Amino acid sequence: MEGAVTPEGGRRTRAALAEIPARLDRLRVTPLQPLTNTRDRSPALPPSYLSPAPSPDEMLIQQRGRKRLPVTWSPDIEIKRNSTFHSIVRTPPKNPSRLSPPKLAVTLRSTPRKRLLLGDSERIPLTPEKIDFSDISTPQKFKISSPIKSPPPNKRPRLEKTMKYNGPIDVALKGLSPNQLIDIIKTVTYKHPEVEDEIRKDMPVPDLSPLEERLHYLKSNIFKGLPTSRLTSKTDSPAYSRVSTHLAAFKKCLVEQGKVLVESQHWESVIKYVFLAWNYVRATPVWDHQAHNACRKQCFRALTTFCMTALKKGSLEKDLLIDTQDKLQGMVADSEDIQSCIKQIQGQLLDL
Repeated sequence: MEGAVTPEGGRRTRAALAEIPARLDRLRVTPLQPLTNTRDRSPALPPSYLSPAPSPDEMLIQQRGRKRLPVTWSPDIEIKRNSTFHSIVRTPPKNPSRLSPPKLAVTLRSTPRKRLLLGDSERIPLTPEKIDFSDISTPQKFKISSPIKSPPPNKRPRLEKTMKYNGPIDVALKGLSPNQLIDIIKTVTYKHPEVEDEIRKDMPVPDLSPLEERLHYLKSNIFKGLPTSRLTSKTDSPAYSRVSTHLAAFKKCLVEQGKVLVESQHWESVIKYVFLAWNYVRATPVWDHQAHNACRKQCFRALTTFCMTALKKGSLEKDLLIDTQDKLQGMVADSEDIQSCIKQIQGQLLDL
């Protein structure tokens, strides 16, 4: 127990349980008041007193770690750092209007950084002249498509060259196309109207033998494609799948040849072609599955249309109408659509 010095200079002693003077209450710390900053409360204390100095090993570890931002903040450093980051990585702007097409659509199969840099079409002009293709291995990796297509260049009209042919005229005409032959005849008849009358008198009927040869060839291809084994059926679905291509070619040829005759307005030849082609269609196989007979029915329907057109537009003689009616009676078993042609002939015979 220590003594206390009195103002008079004397020394007196205090008991251990003596009461503390009231002036010493300001040294007490209230426990409910938070201690936010020790430096503010005691600014005169050195930093080493508040936090111990790091050891040399800890300072070495901190130098090896990730570079930390400076403690002092500077507006110039912050602006420079943000501008550098945004210039390297920038999100491509979205198109607010779906109706307006983009200026240029670019698809790159490269690193994400290149896609982000090339995605900003407003900042970096993407033209084929300014793009480096050296780092692209295949052309499929880089594709540029523009929604605005340039108009096709105006084609110059082809000049028909005319030359004087000294050889036989019939040999020269064999090398010309049907359209060229028609143009020559039209030009000659326009210059010499009297030649047109002579051509009309000597004009023969269309030759149907080349048309028949073509149909015979395509029909033989159908039967060549059928299976040859006696143990397999020739009218089932597997057999149809083998010759379906030949059936489609046969129908296409039949329809195209009939259209050419109808456009030429040789109505008697159209009637003859209907009878000729009807026999070839009748000779085609009848399949077990009804859906496979659609090609056969379409051929009969096309021939019926050709016959009806010839009866309506062609002024046929009475004998030819009667002969045609007799032949059409035998076709009703193949297709009932032919009865419309029979009724048309009966009406014309009553008017005669």
